[in-house]
Amino acid sequence: MKLANIIEKEEWFMALIEECKAIITEAVFTSRWALVEGYWNLGKRIREEKELKKWSQNEAGRVLQGLAKEIGISERTLYYSLQTFDKFPELEKIPEGKNISWNKLITLYLPKPKEKNIPLPEGKYQVILADPPWLYGQEQHSKEKQDTVLETHYQSMPTSKICEL
Repeated sequence: MKLANIIEKEEWFMALIEECKAIITEAVFTSRWALVEGYWNLGKRIREEKELKKWSQNEAGRVLQGLAKEIGISERTLYYSLQTFDKFPELEKIPEGKNISWNKLITLYLPKPKEKNIPLPEGKYQVILADPPWLYGQEQHSKEKQDTVLETHYQSMPTSKICEL
């Protein structure tokens, strides 16, 4: 009989297995709640920032976009952190208490972020077609070379100018 088969039947080995499972279960449970608590604290800290309250809503939105980028999280995660604090200003009021995961909190208890959708045109075709006057390959080719090819048909523009339209 192999050693592994003998050990599997030992009482001490079975107890070791149960204790190890309990350790892992507790660690997962603790880490899930720590994530919820951490994002709640993030939302709280941002909402309490007095300097941010001085900005208009649009300006504050741009500040929050920059903040998300600088701290290395998505804008959506930052949004959910703020929503968590707004909806549950007391950490203890979060539904399901320490049994909830961040994903479950977002999915079941927070409002969805507003999507910025461009309305589609009415009619048979719901398409918007744009053919901006791109300055093709501006890094690879000189403007003078393009002038002879593209500029004979229409005036081209650098991408930065097209984005400003």
